[in-house]
Parts: sequence; structure tokens; C-alpha cells
Amino acid sequence: MAEWTRGLHRIVTIPAVYDAIQRALGGPQARIGVARRLFADAEGKSVLEVGCGPGTWAPYLASARAYLGVDWNPAHIELAKRNFGRETTRFICGDLNDPATIPNDSLFDIVVGIGILHHLDDEIADRVMQRIATLLTPTGHFIGLEPVYHPRQNPIAKLLKFCDSGRNIRTEAGYRGLMDPAFGQIQTEIVTDLMRVPYSHCILRGSRG
Repeated sequence: MAEWTRGLHRIVTIPAVYDAIQRALGGPQARIGVARRLFADAEGKSVLEVGCGPGTWAPYLASARAYLGVDWNPAHIELAKRNFGRETTRFICGDLNDPATIPNDSLFDIVVGIGILHHLDDEIADRVMQRIATLLTPTGHFIGLEPVYHPRQNPIAKLLKFCDSGRNIRTEAGYRGLMDPAFGQIQTEIVTDLMRVPYSHCILRGSRG
């Protein structure tokens, strides 16, 4: 991992604080907009969310045939289970790269990763991308959303990224470089209208073929 987990940055590991920050920066309307943009084709599909936190995005993937959320933080997983767990929506605590967490023969139509790569250094992020590719069905795809650096960025967006606990916010080219070895087809797009405050995200899409 490559993130700040000391001092003020440590508070984001507390579920209630994590959720409060998410609401302050985006709020429910922003989440709805993100979900419409990213999850439009999730209905009836099997979905894996990597780094699901306290289940923030699970309600927006309720139309999936089956949803599995994975996160390393047990406090987040327990909260997600209490709030959103049901027969078709499950949460587990563990390491994505450990086959004991997700068996190698488990395949998903969509793998979602919202804000995970900027918490990982290149070596770990590369392994995560490789692992995600092996968990996709032949016609499946990965969808991700990450903070991004780019020219002529709003100063407020730069400040917010400086305060982020993730230490590996990349450029668009940097994210493409992480995805390139794992996916046969890659699409990236920088967007600046997903939050109620000035901010820049990179939408990542990758498929095996």
C-alpha cells in the first residue's frame, strides 16, 4: 500500500468519517450522476467492487444480478454488511490478490474500482490490475474512477488532491500505463464535473480482448 495512515489522514479509515467526507465533497446527487455515467450497463450482470469501503456504491449497483464487495478494512466491511448486505449483495474482508479471498475460478462481468489505484504504488497497482483481468469473463470489463493530475488544473482541485490520503495520484498516461499490461483494450477520459467542488477525475475502462 502507499497511503498516508497517520495523523489526520488516519481518520478516513473510520467509516463514519469516511462517509461524511464523501457526502461533503459529492453528496447524493453527485453519486447518482457518477452511477449513471459508470454503471449504466450493470443491470443483470455479476459485479465485483474492489476497495468497496463501507458499501458506498453498493446501492447504485442494486440492479446487478449479483454484487460482491471486497475491502481490507474490517470496520468498513461490517458496516457495509449491516446496511446493504442481502442474498445478492455480499461483502468480504480480505486481500484481492489472495485466492483465499476470491477463488481463481470466480469470474465477473464487471469489476469496479472507485478511487483505489491512487492508494497503491506502481508495483502493487500492477498486480491488482493483472488480478482484476483474470477475474473478468471473456466479455467482461473493468471500470475505474481516480483523481488525476493534468495541465491547467483548478487550484482548489490541486489542494484537495494534496490533502488526499493516497500518495500516488497519477496523470492520465500514468493510469494507462498501469492498465496496459493487463487489458487488451483501454479507454480513459478526464472529467471535471462529477463533484460539487472543483475536482478532476480520470474514468478508466479496460477489457481483455
